[in-house]
Amino acid sequence: MKKKDKNNFENVYATVSEDEGVNYREIAETMTKIGFKMNHSSARNYVLRIMKKFAEAIINGWELEVNEGTLEKTIKSPQFQNAICGILQTLEADGQRNRKR
Repeated sequence: MKKKDKNNFENVYATVSEDEGVNYREIAETMTKIGFKMNHSSARNYVLRIMKKFAEAIINGWELEVNEGTLEKTIKSPQFQNAICGILQTLEADGQRNRKR
């Protein structure tokens, strides 16, 4: 989905892939069904909060200096979100392979 913001920049929202990805509304519906009442705005906020934690861990681990504006832009970036997703999928696959041994 693309949307023009007030600065006329295009924002896109990340999904894992066409087959695997879900949008914020679907996340909210799933969370509500399992007992955690949530709307799509809250789902987005939770995703962005965890993306910020990942970004801060990377920044601290690499001893980088990043201002708050750059950090916020990064965590909203589909490229960053997809990269984090790829890392998590790789870790999960490695963990499954190790459990089978």
